[in-house]
Amino acid sequence: MFIYIKDKMKTSLEQFSKEDHGIYKKDIDPDVITVSDILINNGFQAFLVGGCIRDILLNKKPKDFDIATDASPSVICKLFNNARIIGRRFKIVHVYVSDKKYFEVTTFRSDARKKNNEKKFKKTHGMIKRDNVFGTISQDAQRRDFTINSLYLDLDSENLHDYVGGINDIKNKKLKLIKKPSISYQEDPVRMLRAIRFESKLNIRLTEECSSSIKKMSHLINNVSPFRLFDEILKIMHSGKGVEGYLKLREHDLFKYLFPYTNNILIIDEKYNDFFMAALKNTDIRINDGLHVNPSFIYAVFLWPYFKEMEETSSDVKDFDSIFRRVIESQAKYISIPDFFKSTIFTIWSLQSSFLNLSSRNIQYVKELSKFRAAYDFFHIRSLIEPDLKEYAHKWYEIQKSVKSKKINRKHNRNGKRKSK
Repeated sequence: MFIYIKDKMKTSLEQFSKEDHGIYKKDIDPDVITVSDILINNGFQAFLVGGCIRDILLNKKPKDFDIATDASPSVICKLFNNARIIGRRFKIVHVYVSDKKYFEVTTFRSDARKKNNEKKFKKTHGMIKRDNVFGTISQDAQRRDFTINSLYLDLDSENLHDYVGGINDIKNKKLKLIKKPSISYQEDPVRMLRAIRFESKLNIRLTEECSSSIKKMSHLINNVSPFRLFDEILKIMHSGKGVEGYLKLREHDLFKYLFPYTNNILIIDEKYNDFFMAALKNTDIRINDGLHVNPSFIYAVFLWPYFKEMEETSSDVKDFDSIFRRVIESQAKYISIPDFFKSTIFTIWSLQSSFLNLSSRNIQYVKELSKFRAAYDFFHIRSLIEPDLKEYAHKWYEIQKSVKSKKINRKHNRNGKRKSK
């Protein structure tokens, strides 16, 4: 259900022309302009908002473009044949411009915490669970998380609207919450993870108040859905600045609530910290080089200490399958890993002992497996901190290099045959 609230907020608006803000339509995906033109031509407003504006102003390439409008979700769907409403907490419209390409179009919303609307919202542990309330652009700006994410580019006039001082914070490389941290983090504890990600990825500094409040309120992260946290952790670790993100999660006492079993082991044995650092450095390099990374890999890394401890100390559980299941089920109370990724983690871990067997029969079997490269990478990183594995890792390096060379040759041969036809 949507409600429209008259804007009574006293907000200060700064507007910047395109000559001042330096964002031109050539910087924007042409399909976004097409979508916005349809909204504008039908009498509605259309603004680019959020991360795309922030990234352009920070001289980074936007990952995607989001549109905010005063049109309701049902009206948006009437204007676009290929549009679909999604979401439970936030009603968002995906407007498709092709089978795989779409843009998020959201309606301006107001602050759901207002007393006169308190009965309209469902809350759990202080978190807002339903927030489908129409508002104005200034209300929408005030309800977002960080000032640098609350900038609006009018796609009609091309003026940039700033209600929260976001432009100034971008210039000063400052990451600041719009509301008080005590309120903002309680409304949505995931904002603590977003703060870690933005500070690491964007090379900007979180204000002292916002930073210190994370440590005080870090326990609230366990109020978030374990399914939602799976993606949020990947966003940090796959940002290209995973090392910094991991260190900040530990510094701000978030890691211990996200991976409590692993954290307990780290307190006793810091050698696994070296393992994590090596794995994250490897992941950062691959991402920054534009190479593929497997989402399962980082969870295989973070849960490995817990698996090894269970394997070594469990008196009632001995077989690999049972230990694996217990580790995953225990972790699921905090972060739930989808079934598709569990199978990859299972394969990576189960193959670790196979790398200690250099018989020709075993080599032939292992190198043909689809997850061979991920399992080998995991073993190689382990060898960097476990001297006993170095000799095996070196031999498997030569084996995987041979496998890679054969695949390249097969690909070239196939391409050559196609051309000759």
